[in-house]
Amino acid sequence: MASGRGRLIEAARSMLTEQPGRVPSTRELYEAAGVAAPTLYHHFGDKDGLLQAVTDEAFAEYLERKRAVTRSGDLLVDFAAGWDMHVGFGVENPALYALMYGGADHQSAAAQTAEAELRRGLERLADAGLLCMGVGEATAMTTAMAIGCVTRLVHDGGSATGPLAKRMRSALMSELTGRPHELGSSEHAGALLLARLGSAPELFTSAEEALLRQWLRTLIEHVAPSQDAPEQGAKE
Repeated sequence: MASGRGRLIEAARSMLTEQPGRVPSTRELYEAAGVAAPTLYHHFGDKDGLLQAVTDEAFAEYLERKRAVTRSGDLLVDFAAGWDMHVGFGVENPALYALMYGGADHQSAAAQTAEAELRRGLERLADAGLLCMGVGEATAMTTAMAIGCVTRLVHDGGSATGPLAKRMRSALMSELTGRPHELGSSEHAGALLLARLGSAPELFTSAEEALLRQWLRTLIEHVAPSQDAPEQGAKE
């Protein structure tokens, strides 16, 4: 059986998920957890402390999922895969996402780590000469566009893989790099699939995933370049 602390966190998550946009009262929280008020005060200080603990746990889950996204070796494809993972997490967990990015200045270690990892990804783009602005500005722009995208999708009941999310991703990457950006070629499509495999480990067995990775690498390294290149003699 979960401890009083664990039961309070579980109850808070459940209530926030079942009633999005409504913050339960302190009494509702400890009664839903099946504990007395002093248990909540002992572990969290007050209701805000409990909600901060839920937020910290959500960021920890977010980071675990982000780190499971496999890198393809293409910095732009990897950045796009990170965007897809972020938007997907937000759409699947709207109540938790609202706590994570609802405007409060969260200073938890997990929140700081999430921002630091975004900055590192953008620094890699800058080091490769792919970023046309400062890393600080790029971090703020990426965060703002991601939050706006998730908020709109949740409001509309949209999909994290639908046209809006893809167009906003392309718009962001165009702003960051200073050039039009589309992941439409077969090479980029294969690299993007490879990068995203780690975010859905339950879909395949180990043998199936290894085989799929082998096929995708073959597509990226051998098939795609010849298909995407113009035919020899086309301009002769």
